[in-house]
Amino acid sequence: MSYTIIISAIIGVSGYLLNHWLNQKAEIMTKKRQVYEEIAIALGVFVSGRDSTKEDKKRFLDQYAKLWLWASDSVIRAANEFSDIMIRRDPSNGEWQTKAKHAYANFAIEMRRDLGFSKTLLISDEYKFVSFGG
Repeated sequence: MSYTIIISAIIGVSGYLLNHWLNQKAEIMTKKRQVYEEIAIALGVFVSGRDSTKEDKKRFLDQYAKLWLWASDSVIRAANEFSDIMIRRDPSNGEWQTKAKHAYANFAIEMRRDLGFSKTLLISDEYKFVSFGG
């Protein structure tokens, strides 16, 4: 057996394995993107001034469960930090709202980082919370 055949076989197998690995990474990123988009929408349940239905709350809980399957550790920790603040909700405490906004924005930033924007320079104070008068 010549070295050319052996080298060709090694290159072929290596190419196949690399392609398989890249496809798996792409599929995981696609799924993460879907889950992160859904949780970002579901987070609306916590925005004051919005009427949240039982379905809205269920959607958030369903998406939170999916985070545990697809998210990086840093995203899960950011989600937990935000959830903890919301569970201990105390609107009479002026600090509470600032902490909640910071945690919400940090959660969004961690999702961005996990999706490939690892060098983002955004900070949580830059996230804008908009309310419409009406």
